[in-house]
Amino acid sequence: MYVLDHNQQITLIREMIQLRKDSEKWEAYYHHPTTNVMWKSYFPKANDRNRGPKVLRTEPVPEQLEEWLDNCLIDAGLEDAQGLGIELSVNPQIWAQLMEIIEANYRQYNRKQLRIFLGSLGIEQYQALFKEMGYTFEELEIDQEELNGLARRSKKVRFKRFWFF
Repeated sequence: MYVLDHNQQITLIREMIQLRKDSEKWEAYYHHPTTNVMWKSYFPKANDRNRGPKVLRTEPVPEQLEEWLDNCLIDAGLEDAQGLGIELSVNPQIWAQLMEIIEANYRQYNRKQLRIFLGSLGIEQYQALFKEMGYTFEELEIDQEELNGLARRSKKVRFKRFWFF
């Protein structure tokens, strides 16, 4: 589902046909003719100062957040967990919903993938992430107390999953 390695991205993009490109959003859509799969190349953390990591993923993504997590955290590769974390890190508005799903299903998820996902998501280091992205608490309509609670919940899930609770 996700390809993060630059060399693998280049190899895969060379095999595909570009359908459209949006230079303002740093997005491109591709079609792989042999597998008939649609792909999206983009920079989820792009802002005025830098573009951040480039992500190449299949398109479309599951409509339900729980299904998306299941696809990337149960039997998928480590790149899928990291890619999903990077992609969802720019949407702090859904972090509360995300943590509810993770707390309900953490036993199903692969330990290593869950750890990588939560690290890439950046809930526990939200202040550094917000500074990097140029977000403000007022702009996101999220208070710092709620974010601190989400960070504690994230640490708790990682601890529980590490010790098989």
